Amino acid sequence: MRHALPFVVLFVFLALWTWKLLEPSPVPEAVGEVIPTDLKYIASKLAHLCGYSFLTLLIAWLPLRRKQFWVAIALLAGHGILTEVLQYVMAMGRTGKVTDVLIDWTGITLGLLALRLFSRSRDRRERDTQA
Repeated sequence: MRHALPFVVLFVFLALWTWKLLEPSPVPEAVGEVIPTDLKYIASKLAHLCGYSFLTLLIAWLPLRRKQFWVAIALLAGHGILTEVLQYVMAMGRTGKVTDVLIDWTGITLGLLALRLFSRSRDRRERDTQA
């Protein structure tokens, strides 16, 4: 069960994220009324960035080997493309954009950089305690 939990968390979050990306109106009207119109665009792009960064961190939590990790990251990058293509193809009032894919990939990259920085800091702490 311990090994299954990270996969369940990842798939639940990924399913919810996909649903919100493909929903015609992802932000509830009550929330949309609170956010000024000029900030809605920025907020939606930050959501893309943070969502894919978080998904990257969730993938790092999975008990995977290095090659499997990179396959999962590649699939996540493909997810960014697929959701934008589906937004473009489906008549639902949303438009798929290449810029959103680039923002998704930037989020993945930021997640990978965070993992690298955490790994280096952890390695440094381990060396300091062993010395």
